[in-house]
Amino acid sequence: MKAFFCRTCPLLVLVFACVAHADDEPEADLPAGSQPEYGVMPMASEGSDKRLEKRLSMQQRAKYDRRSARPKAVLGLLGGVALFVGDDADRDIVRPGGGFAVSAGADLGYFAPELSFGYMAVPLEEPGISREPLQRLALEMGGRLQFPNNTPVVPYLGAAFAVQWWKFNAFAPNCVSFFACSTGNDFRFAPGMSFRTGLTISFSRSVSFDVGLRYGMTFQGNNAFPTTRHWLEPSFGFRFWI
Repeated sequence: MKAFFCRTCPLLVLVFACVAHADDEPEADLPAGSQPEYGVMPMASEGSDKRLEKRLSMQQRAKYDRRSARPKAVLGLLGGVALFVGDDADRDIVRPGGGFAVSAGADLGYFAPELSFGYMAVPLEEPGISREPLQRLALEMGGRLQFPNNTPVVPYLGAAFAVQWWKFNAFAPNCVSFFACSTGNDFRFAPGMSFRTGLTISFSRSVSFDVGLRYGMTFQGNNAFPTTRHWLEPSFGFRFWI
């Protein structure tokens, strides 16, 4: 047995030496980017596979693309500056106002039905009367037509019917020669409509910045105004998908 090991030991040493030598040989040259380094995630870089770069670019754009996204609930928060327009909207009397609105709805891709509630206050400085602002509470039902694409920017058009209540606590003798009628301590009903255009700019799949311009109108209603009134409202805010 001892003689057997003596004869086989040199052979085993030769085999192990050959294997070790084969492991030390350098690998064959491979095209740049075709073989990732062990433990390192492959990244698109200069000289890498163009198909990989395109795939990564498409994945980056896809996270903003809502054309094929599933319907989601959406919440909105908007603030704006109200500017009444018209021949009798004297800037010395009808000052710029402000307001905000919160909304909830469903994002269906190209269309988003919404329900919103808002408040607005506009200072009226009629000579000889108090300076308490004209106030508006509104419940609006409508939606927006969206134009989703593979970029973070999505244009939209919106329209809504408004159930409104207006209040102007002033000692006005009548309603004919004034911008708004005196309502005392009560809110008076007046229906209206609004139209909006704007852009949403996405930060992620769940948050976007919303900027736009709204055109609003209110009818005379329950003796709230002597005639139909119109206003423009540049606005901005955020939308959240949940």
